Amino acid sequence: MDKFVYIIDDDPVYLKFMKEHFKQLGGFQTEIFLNGDEGIVKINEQKPYMVILDNHLEEPNKSGIYYLKLISKIRPRIPVIYITADTDPELRKTVTKMGVSSYILKDDAFLVYLRTALDDLANPPKKGLLKKIFG
Repeated sequence: MDKFVYIIDDDPVYLKFMKEHFKQLGGFQTEIFLNGDEGIVKINEQKPYMVILDNHLEEPNKSGIYYLKLISKIRPRIPVIYITADTDPELRKTVTKMGVSSYILKDDAFLVYLRTALDDLANPPKKGLLKKIFG
């Protein structure tokens, strides 16, 4: 059974990259939302495997952080991969503290970072005692 991935982003170039990437990987179905409000409605209706959320959306007074807070309230266990072209280290600190699974910059290596994030979700890094035993 395919895993549903919701992508909330208003950049058509990156949407095309991601949609094609998941198609090539197989085992995933993507649903694209050009604005966060539409994505939130769908997340309320159906629990996706994960959400890819852009920081800058063409919506007044609503950023990815705004939607990240909503997703955390609605579906706190859904992994969120946060993507952005913004290189501000404070943004990374903020969303990491908010519990994103991965933080990815939109640059030339974007799809490599996305694949690494997907691998990390499928095989979470060992922590604590497991790391000591198997690390």
